[in-house]
Amino acid sequence: MKDDNGLPLRPLLFCCLFPLFYSCAGSVQVREIPINRPRPEAKPEQPLRQPHQPESPGSVASVIYALCGEGSPSALFEALNLLPENNIEESEFGRMMSAVAVTLLTKVYEIDAGLPRPDPPKNHIYSRILAEAERGIYRAPPPDSSDYLEHILPFIALLNDTGQSRFSGALVDLEKAQRLNPAGTLALYFAGLALERTGKAGEALARYEAAQALAPDCYPAVFGVARVLREQGQEAEAARVLDALNSRYPSNVVIMRRLAASYLRQNDWDKARQIIDEAMEIKPEDPDLNLMLARTMFEEGQYVQTQAVLDKYAASNMGNRHYTLLRARLWGEGFKNRENAINILNPLYKANPDDFPVALYMTELLIKSDNEDELARGRRLLKKLLRPAENGEEVPLEAIILASEDAVSRADWEEAAEYQERILSEQRTPANLVNAFKVAQGAGNRRAALSLAEELIRDYPDYEEGRVSYAEALIDSGRHAEAQRLIDARLTAISSTLFKSRYYYLRALLRGSFDAAVSDFRSSLFENPRNIDALKALVALYHRRGDERHVVYYLRQALALSPKDAELLEYQKDYAGKM
Repeated sequence: MKDDNGLPLRPLLFCCLFPLFYSCAGSVQVREIPINRPRPEAKPEQPLRQPHQPESPGSVASVIYALCGEGSPSALFEALNLLPENNIEESEFGRMMSAVAVTLLTKVYEIDAGLPRPDPPKNHIYSRILAEAERGIYRAPPPDSSDYLEHILPFIALLNDTGQSRFSGALVDLEKAQRLNPAGTLALYFAGLALERTGKAGEALARYEAAQALAPDCYPAVFGVARVLREQGQEAEAARVLDALNSRYPSNVVIMRRLAASYLRQNDWDKARQIIDEAMEIKPEDPDLNLMLARTMFEEGQYVQTQAVLDKYAASNMGNRHYTLLRARLWGEGFKNRENAINILNPLYKANPDDFPVALYMTELLIKSDNEDELARGRRLLKKLLRPAENGEEVPLEAIILASEDAVSRADWEEAAEYQERILSEQRTPANLVNAFKVAQGAGNRRAALSLAEELIRDYPDYEEGRVSYAEALIDSGRHAEAQRLIDARLTAISSTLFKSRYYYLRALLRGSFDAAVSDFRSSLFENPRNIDALKALVALYHRRGDERHVVYYLRQALALSPKDAELLEYQKDYAGKM
């Protein structure tokens, strides 16, 4: 950085106010300040240590500088407290160090409440570093600099950077910072971030653990450990690490947000909701918490409540990617309005066509369309998602699952079975087992279908979709009495109208009389008027009876839901004059 005359500027570190802070040669002599913290392997009884009392007024500056250099939240708050206690908060030094502490607390620790408003001197080198960092500009320290803060503060520019090009130079600066100040927590933490983002997970983990050992309350270092574990496929272990951190520092909303997000990634809606509710008691207007609350409500099927929370979020926040994707899912999966979902998602997809979750859901919406143009577009997008396989690269499992569902919709059981082999080799989740069951069922492989259904009922006994699949497998295997007992028991035990509809449909298949079968099919439609299987069954029953009026009545409803169904189109031809 240069001044208005084009000359390089260097920090004049408090020399006017605190001459004792300098040696005769004018170089900074920062003595180590003893910090009363527990040994790294010991769990502290209190999250924050007792404030350090300067030995004399002349040592205040060095204490404050060392605390800011340490960089833990407790040290930064202690530095902020020492400024007014010693009546130096309005001095050039005080204003500058206050700005440094506030910036680190805000940017690194996401603390935004109860902090003084920074008013740093404009021409100080730190001010210029922070101003440039705010604009994403990394200002490398001069080669001859021995100032620790001058080496770490520029990294603020890279905190949200996901590219790799700028991290190699920053790592060199951070390694020098560690040599300049072995007590500096943030040099280690920032080095961990740089290593993680350049794909060196093992080295990153070592830096994060070292930062945490140096300052146990440096919770972003624990976030780094959790991220590395997650990237290694250990999401449950990552959640355990975050849960231990949450227990140690209760009421820290930043930590609670991370823990809730980990539970969301594991589809553990109950635990996520519990943490979110606790956090919202502390910070009810937090936008991230409200968005996560909407997600849990959506996953629990509370669609109207989800919409209300999303409306509240949108009133004070510009719609971000997560909001837009969840809003689209609410309309597509919750309110069954695929057209609205596409309209909501389309701008986001066009702006970010390589955003995998967005592209995946857009593809899913389109390939399930009855519109031929949309269906064709969806299959083009699906082909694009599968393209890495052409180069021998691994295709994300979610795209494989979607491809399998598309193959099922085309009744291409051979193609679907190929996809299932990879899916089940990686994830034998209940949802994936149900899809594999449908493929085996469609291919006419009753033995494989029964085996999958038995695995579902054994390993996931409370999964209702698995119970339905097992009932279907029992019927297909001729074990009608067992199927009947299971269906009757579930009809009295559950409240879900969608599952009741499916059980009534299955029970109708077991009925020995026309009237009993019709009664159950109608009960199925009462619970879910969109049950296409029940509608088609009634069309077939009344067709065999020669009851044209009832055939036409149910055929119209079925065609409205599935206008391209080949079986229904054949009936439409037979009854063209009656429609």
